[in-house]
Amino acid sequence: MTAANSGKDGVVVKIDARRCIANAKCTTAAPGFYVLDEETGVAVLENQEAASVQQLFAGARACPTQAISIEQYGRRVFPQILTPMFGDAPERDGGSD
Repeated sequence: MTAANSGKDGVVVKIDARRCIANAKCTTAAPGFYVLDEETGVAVLENQEAASVQQLFAGARACPTQAISIEQYGRRVFPQILTPMFGDAPERDGGSD
């Protein structure tokens, strides 16, 4: 997995080469920032300093295999692992009867 620190708002983009299928949807969504490596055919992030956070997310969202993940301040923000829970946690039946 390759990681690129964009330096923008604590955003780090990670690309999992094992999941990338080289269909180039990320390069279409964010041209000039996501490119396919000519030797490996795997997506890489180039010129990340010039990319906006929106462009970084656009490329990640376009990936059909979710090979691109984004972390911000050390926490994964895309793709979302679990849906956040708001309010109190639901009661669980202990089943001890």
